[in-house]
Amino acid sequence: MKIAVCITTMNRPNELALCLNALWNSTTTPYKVIISDNSMEPEIQQKNKTVVQHYSDTLYLRGTYRGVSSNRNNALSAVPSDADWVIFIADDICVDPHMFERAINHYYDLPKEERDKTIITGDNRNEFSPPDIGPLGVNFKGYFCPWKPGLPQVVNLYATLFPRAFLDQEQWDENIFLGQEDIELSLRAIRCGYTIAYYTDLKVTDICFNKSTMGSTAKGTLTSYEIYVAASRLYIGIKRYKHLFPNALKLLMFTVTYYTHMALYLFRRRSLSSLADIIKVSNINAL
Repeated sequence: MKIAVCITTMNRPNELALCLNALWNSTTTPYKVIISDNSMEPEIQQKNKTVVQHYSDTLYLRGTYRGVSSNRNNALSAVPSDADWVIFIADDICVDPHMFERAINHYYDLPKEERDKTIITGDNRNEFSPPDIGPLGVNFKGYFCPWKPGLPQVVNLYATLFPRAFLDQEQWDENIFLGQEDIELSLRAIRCGYTIAYYTDLKVTDICFNKSTMGSTAKGTLTSYEIYVAASRLYIGIKRYKHLFPNALKLLMFTVTYYTHMALYLFRRRSLSSLADIIKVSNINAL
């Protein structure tokens, strides 16, 4: 099984070095690693290139500067056509040494007729997370939630291996700058007939949890990151009930609920002026 790794990076050469070191010291190493770099400063870009030069079968690309979804698609475009699986991670993610070896074993444990339509996922750990996050779902309001009944609805992105065939037909939605784009792709996968299989022994570690490179305050008390996450939830909720799983009543209820709760939340944060920014960057007009 040939596993390609797509890494999005921005202003974190030290973390990128740790990320690559973990990948190439796995018991089963990747087939190819592609890095898409959204760093703006030439000095940081050069540092990232220097890090990459230490590893064979690792390709450096300049990013698209149009958000994380676009950056992932940029990396995906360079994945070799004969790769079987693709995993998307960030520069601050370190994979468990046995991650790929175990994923391949789980793949061959699946019934043969299910292999090509299964997405394999595990756990993303950080200093605040429980030992096993468990399978994930998405609730009516569009938030991640624990999911016990049946198969998971949502992948735990950085610990997920997607079949290349799925990504040949479905790429990241670039209307989502960043936020909950993994929920949107998971819902599309389910709509396309794929199932998500969760395994507790597939683990990655987030070494910079809650330390976004977009942490500066944008308007009021909200950061740019918080605005983009809120905008992505609006976009995904409308797309979910209008296009992916059409339901006019749920679409109406979601829209009313979203705007009501968001207005109250922003009022408490003294950031009501941010609502206009959230709507603007949500790209809901594209729907």
